Amino acid sequence: MDAHPLAPPAPVDHHADEVATSVSPVRVGRQGIYDTERRLVAYELLFRNHGRASAELAEGAEQDHATSQVISATFGDFGVEQIAGDRLLFINLTRGFFTGALPIPCSPDQVVLELLENVEVDDEVLEGLRRLRAQGYRIAIDDFIGEEGRLPAVALADYVKIDVEAAGDDFERVLVLAREHNPTALVVVERIEDDALFARCLAAGADLFQGYGLQRPVTLEAVSLTPSQLVCLRLVRALTGTDAPLHEIEQLVASDPALSLRVLKTVSSAAAGTKSGITSLRQAIVLLGRQQLCSWVVLMLLGGVTSVDTEALTMVLARAAACSRLAPQDADLAYTVGLLSGVATVLGMSEDELVDTTGVAQSVRAALVHRRGPAGGALRAVLAYEEDDPFVITDAGHAVYEVSRAYLTALSGAMVTVSSVLERP
Repeated sequence: MDAHPLAPPAPVDHHADEVATSVSPVRVGRQGIYDTERRLVAYELLFRNHGRASAELAEGAEQDHATSQVISATFGDFGVEQIAGDRLLFINLTRGFFTGALPIPCSPDQVVLELLENVEVDDEVLEGLRRLRAQGYRIAIDDFIGEEGRLPAVALADYVKIDVEAAGDDFERVLVLAREHNPTALVVVERIEDDALFARCLAAGADLFQGYGLQRPVTLEAVSLTPSQLVCLRLVRALTGTDAPLHEIEQLVASDPALSLRVLKTVSSAAAGTKSGITSLRQAIVLLGRQQLCSWVVLMLLGGVTSVDTEALTMVLARAAACSRLAPQDADLAYTVGLLSGVATVLGMSEDELVDTTGVAQSVRAALVHRRGPAGGALRAVLAYEEDDPFVITDAGHAVYEVSRAYLTALSGAMVTVSSVLERP
């Protein structure tokens, strides 16, 4: 079929090498924690990078980077419900997260913050533990083997984790010591390798158990569209400087499809959404709040984000804006639907699979997956325009010229947006 006179450029062929800078694998490890009846009650999340575990990482910045990736991937790429359902998540944190130097962007509802064994327990850390407990966070002391300097932290903990292998013959003494300094804390024994060790620790009075004898760590992997570093930097400035208006924040978030997707997912997985679900990016930003949004942006920067592929980014933004123009009565919903459709194209995911991971409202699912309502009709028309199928455009209730004008206007705006994003601030 010949292209009509105002047809857009040919659709981008999104081969892996063309979007290598925009799509990357996200990996986290997960190991179960069990009660005295060997029932699964929680998970510990572990950093994974080409087979290396968090315990093998260097101290300092590399561990901060790893921890940021675990949090960002857990709440932004996978979604808590996909990793743990309604169970607790134990996450290892470095010193900066306890002192307030690094943000903790997840709500306290489902996480346990683990203080690593190499973090010196000084006045600054103790003050941070008290502050986090006051905010509702649960605290775990990781790999306790009876060190006197860590006892003040043990006294503030909800969980004390004891490495039975490291404690050796002193295990029972270490457990008693933990009980003496905090009778209410639950004792979690790590490195349970077999039934005999489980029985020994159970007899000593341990509450929870973790190790290869119960479950070997499982690595979970998903594809992730990485947010643009420049967009993140501009958002940090806007969120921490003078009060930027909501529309400016929304424009910055909307200019990066990956960041938009993470905002939508985070609102759902961090239990910040509404019972009816999220219907627009603006609603998600309002529910998340500026401080929480800023925390996420900082973590994305720490996680080593890269710039997105310009062709893919332009396509996604043009599709979203064109849908919005064709359904002015549901402009916000239509933009979100077009955005998610574009992200699904770039990630190579089905639209219903993507919707399942974002927790958006049924109205979004109806429009995106089933092409219902004005927003769904707009998306159907825009996708048909990209495929140069005028019959489907007409069947969707739109005139070819109307869709062509909306798409080309949206494409022009998207190119300007991408160009401005890639300019140095």
